[in-house]
Amino acid sequence: MCRRLDANHITSVPEDSFEGLQQLRHLWLDDNSLTEVPVGPLRHQSNLQALTLALNRITHIPDNAFANLSSLVVLHLHNNRIQEIGKNCFNGLDNLETLDLNFNNLKTFPEAIQTLPKLKELMLRGASMMQDFPSLTGTINLESLTLTGTKIKSIPPDLCEDLTVLRTLDLSYNEIEDLPSFQGCVRLQDISLQHNQIQQIDRGTFQGMTSLRVLDLSRNQIKFIHRDAFLSLSALTNLDLSLNSLASVPTAGLSALNQLKLTGNVELRNGLMSKSLPKLRSITVPYAYQCCAFVACDSAVNSAEDDERRNAFGAFKPCEHLLGSWMIRLTVWFICLVALLFNCLVLAATFSPRTSPLSPARILVALLASANLLTGVYVAALTLLDAVTWGSFAEYGVWWETGAGCQVVGFLAVFSSEWAVLLLALAAVERCLAVRALMGKAGALRSSGERRERRRRFGIAALLLGLVSVAAACLSLYHGSAMDSPLCLPFSGGPGSGLGFTVALVLMNTLAYLLSAVVYTRLYCRLGRAQLADPEQAGSVRHIAWLIFTNCIFFCPVAAFSFAPLLAGTSNAVGGPEMAKSVTLIFFPLSACLNPVLYVCFSPSFRYDWLRLRGRGRAGGCSGLQVAKGTVAGGSAASDDGEGLSNDCGMYTKLHGDARGMCEHCDAALHISTSSSSDSSSSSACRHLVKSHSCPALMANGPQCLSSEGYWPDTGTFSAQSEYGDEGDSFVSDSSEQVQACGRACFCQSRGLPLVHYSYNIPRLTD
Repeated sequence: MCRRLDANHITSVPEDSFEGLQQLRHLWLDDNSLTEVPVGPLRHQSNLQALTLALNRITHIPDNAFANLSSLVVLHLHNNRIQEIGKNCFNGLDNLETLDLNFNNLKTFPEAIQTLPKLKELMLRGASMMQDFPSLTGTINLESLTLTGTKIKSIPPDLCEDLTVLRTLDLSYNEIEDLPSFQGCVRLQDISLQHNQIQQIDRGTFQGMTSLRVLDLSRNQIKFIHRDAFLSLSALTNLDLSLNSLASVPTAGLSALNQLKLTGNVELRNGLMSKSLPKLRSITVPYAYQCCAFVACDSAVNSAEDDERRNAFGAFKPCEHLLGSWMIRLTVWFICLVALLFNCLVLAATFSPRTSPLSPARILVALLASANLLTGVYVAALTLLDAVTWGSFAEYGVWWETGAGCQVVGFLAVFSSEWAVLLLALAAVERCLAVRALMGKAGALRSSGERRERRRRFGIAALLLGLVSVAAACLSLYHGSAMDSPLCLPFSGGPGSGLGFTVALVLMNTLAYLLSAVVYTRLYCRLGRAQLADPEQAGSVRHIAWLIFTNCIFFCPVAAFSFAPLLAGTSNAVGGPEMAKSVTLIFFPLSACLNPVLYVCFSPSFRYDWLRLRGRGRAGGCSGLQVAKGTVAGGSAASDDGEGLSNDCGMYTKLHGDARGMCEHCDAALHISTSSSSDSSSSSACRHLVKSHSCPALMANGPQCLSSEGYWPDTGTFSAQSEYGDEGDSFVSDSSEQVQACGRACFCQSRGLPLVHYSYNIPRLTD
C-alpha cells in the first residue's frame, strides 16, 4: 500500500492519521510545509519501507524519531533546513540501505550514521559549512558514498579500511588538496574527484585498484602525475583529466582505456603515443594536432570503428604540411618572392638620395610599399616554417601556435594589411585634392612653406592611420583570434571567440575600400577627357585607380570566408576549410605582391626614379641630381618638386625618335651651355630634369626654338605645372631657362603631347 500526500501544503500530521494502515509500505510527505518529523503518526508503521520527507521545512531530527520503523529501507530527507541531527535519531533503522541528506544546513556530519550497519548508499550534497570528513565506522556495507559541496580538505588515510566493499565514491566540488592511497578499495569502480584542489598524483594513489573503471580528476590543479600512477588500472575505460595544468600524461597501464579527456590542459603541448592506447575510441585534446597520432588527419575516420575525434582537425590544423598541396605552395612562394623583390625595389628607387623633399604622393607610395613589404615578410615566415617542418607539422604545430613567433607574425600580418588598406584610402583622397587644386588653380604656385605644411599634414594622417593599424593588430593578439590557426590570422574561417573582432575588422576594411571607390568615382566624373588625355598628368591617378580596383577584388574572397561562419553557423558553409585556407593563403597577400608590380610597370614616376638611380651608378657618365629654380612671372616660387632625372645626352635621341630635326637649335643651345658652364671639365655631359604637366610652345611653321625677338611668345596661357604635379612629366635642363624651354619642346614633340604656351618669357640666348 502506498500513500502519496506530497505537494499538499501540509503543516502538521495528526497522531491518528495512519491508524489502521498496518500494510502501508510507501509514504510520500514531500513538498509540504512540515517543520518537524511526524514522530507520533509513524510510531505504529513497522512495515513501512520507504519514507520521503524531502522539500519541507524541517530543522531538527530528534532522537528515536524513527525508532519503530524497523523495516524502513529508503529514507529521503533532502532539501530541508536540517541543522542538527540527534546522536540516536536513527536508532531502530536496522534495515536502512539508502539515506539522502542532500542540500541541508548541516554543520557537522551526524554521528548517528555509524549506527546503520546495513547502509549501502549515503548521499550528502550541499553541506557547505562542513569542514571535516565524517567517521564512517560501523557502515561496513556502504557501497556508494556521495559527499560533495563541502569544505573538506583531506581524506582520512584509513578510508578503505572501513569501507572495503565501496564501489562508488563521489567527492567532487570540495577543497581536497591531497589524496591518500586507495589501495584497500579493491572493489571500487567509480571515483569522482572533479573540482577540487588536487595538485599531484603519486605512484601509490591508485595502486592495486584492478576493478576501477571510471576515474574523474577534471577541474583540479594537477601539475604532475607519476609515470606509474596508472600502471595497475588494467580495467580503466574512462579517464577524465581535463581542465588541469598537466604538461605530460603517462599512458602506462591504460591498455583498456576507451575514452580519454585532456581538454583544457594548455601546457600539454606534446603528443600522445597511440601504441600505448590500443583500445581508445574517443579522445578530447587541447590541440587538434594531437589527434594526428591516432588517425591520419587528411583522411576520413573509419566509420566501421565509429571513432569520435573531438576538436576536429582539418586544413587549418594540418598533420604533415602547412601549405598543403604543391599548387598552393608554389603560388605562395611566387607571391612571397615578388612581394619582397618589388617592394624593396620601390623603396630603393623612392628613397634614393635627392636634394628636394618627396611629394605627398611619393610618400604615400613609399609607405604603401613598406606595408606590403611587411606582408611579404609574413608570407616568407610561413614558407620557411613549411620547409622546416616538412612532413611533420603536427609535431611543431602546437608550439608554433602558442609561441611568440606566431604572435609576432600575426601582428605583422594584421598591421601591414590594415595599414595598406587605410593608406590606399588616404592616397585616393590625396589624388582627388591634388587634381581639384590643379583644375581650380592652374596658374597658382604655392610657397615652400605651404608645400611643407601640405606634406606635414599628409604625414600626420599616415602616422595616425598607422596607429589605428597597430591598435587593430594588438586587439587581434588580445582576443587570441590570430592564434586560432597556424596562419596566425583572424581570418581562419571558423567560429570562435574572435569572430566578432574578425567581422569588425572586415567591416572597417570594407568602409575604407568603399570610401576610396566613392572618392575616385567622383574624381573621374568631374574630370573631362581633355584633362585625362595627357598620360603624364593622369599617370598617378590611373595608378591609384588600379590599386583600388585590384585590392577590392582580392579583398572580397577573404571577406566572404570571414563572414561565412556568421551567416551559416559553420566553417564548412562555403567550400569547407580546405577552400578557406587556400583563399586565405593566396588572396590575403596577393595585393602586397601586385601593388608594387603595378607601380613598377605602369607608373611614369618609377621610370624616372629608376633612370635617375641607374644614372647615379654609372662611372664617367653624366650623373647627379639638379634642381631647376627658374623664375616665373609675378615672382612665383618654384614648383612642388624641384627634382628630376639626370642622364646623358643620348637620352634625347631615345625620346625624340624621328623628330631629331625639330631640336637643332636646342642641341646647339645645349652645346653652348655645357661648354660655357664648365671650362675645366672634359665631359660633354648634359643634365636634364623631369617635371610634370608642362610643355613650351613651338612656332607653328617651324621647329626653331627662338622667336625673332629671341623670346618665347607670351600667349597668356596658364602653366599646368603646379605643386600637385608628379615628378617626371617634362624635361627641363639646368643650364639655362632657354635650354629648359628647348628641352621641353623636344620632349613634348617626341611624345606627341599638346603644346601649352607658358605665361612667362625666357631670356634671349647670349653668346
